[in-house]
Amino acid sequence: MEIENVNIYDLVLEQIEKLITKLQQALNIVKFRKKTISRTASYEKEKIICPHCQSEKVIKYGHTKDGIQNYKCKDCYKKFNALTNTVFTATRLTYDQILTFLKCFKDKISLRKTAKRMGVNKNTVFLLRQKMMNALKEKRENIKLSGEVECDEIYESINLKGTKPKQMPRFSKPRQSNGTTKRGINSHKVCIASAIDENDNMFMEIVGTGPISSDMAIQSLSPKLGKITKFVTDCKSSYEKLAKDRRLNLKQIKAKGYTDSEHNSLANINSVHSEWSKFLSHFRGVSTKHLQGYLDWFCFDKYLNFSLEDNKQINTLLKKSMTVSTTININNVYSNYSGLDFYKIYSDYLYPSTTN
Repeated sequence: MEIENVNIYDLVLEQIEKLITKLQQALNIVKFRKKTISRTASYEKEKIICPHCQSEKVIKYGHTKDGIQNYKCKDCYKKFNALTNTVFTATRLTYDQILTFLKCFKDKISLRKTAKRMGVNKNTVFLLRQKMMNALKEKRENIKLSGEVECDEIYESINLKGTKPKQMPRFSKPRQSNGTTKRGINSHKVCIASAIDENDNMFMEIVGTGPISSDMAIQSLSPKLGKITKFVTDCKSSYEKLAKDRRLNLKQIKAKGYTDSEHNSLANINSVHSEWSKFLSHFRGVSTKHLQGYLDWFCFDKYLNFSLEDNKQINTLLKKSMTVSTTININNVYSNYSGLDFYKIYSDYLYPSTTN
């Protein structure tokens, strides 16, 4: 039935009831059909381009056994479909299972509970979560902070969760309440640069270990700064060089102080840090090699809550999962994406590397 050509106001009550019944039957079929997500992706994308070479010269090239439309690039001659290199590439999940995953992802439900609700293996959910987080990094990479910006860093202990014994960069040691045998801010603490502007745009990125340096601040924050009217930080000298290079209106809050003489404060960024700690409490430890993904997830989750109503958030996640490329797959999902060299960090332990 061509719904678009039907004027429902010209139908009698019995015809409308029959139409509703047929639509409900169609909905039940489409929700549990495996090709639905691919057709939805084709509908959401403004233009089909080659995910391998970004060429727009593509042609339809038959269907898979599940009825998914294939395409072929006329430049690189590679075949693909609307989901290639996305979160749900080569998926055999139904549309209903995918919606269940996205709802659990939004609500930060554990891997085991999500797997049970979807009726799949826990490892499948783990892979989907990592791919989804990788897709969300696009917002961090393209963000521009403007207006009044508050900036501060936060530190997390290194977590080697999921590292196999043969790949451990140090000897095992008794668990510590703070996750490290060293006190204070040291080389075994992950440094996360963070900032928020007056429009609630947020940025959080791993910049190294130990106290933040001028180079760390410049390398991570400088590309993300747009038209800044005021740059509020604490009294660390690390931010002074950045402010000088970018000619920023720097306002620094003294140690043990909440505001300066002009009533500038770091209340907003401190609130972000508190919410980040609450966000982490949903999980039983986050491996440092995947920590950046959780930071991207947290920032995107805050963006959804700031800008969209609850009933629109799942659709936004669905569109993001179908249209943004991800580099995560089954072969590299356990790789280190933190940018940190754990063997170098723990070099003082004199632990033999795997190459010896």
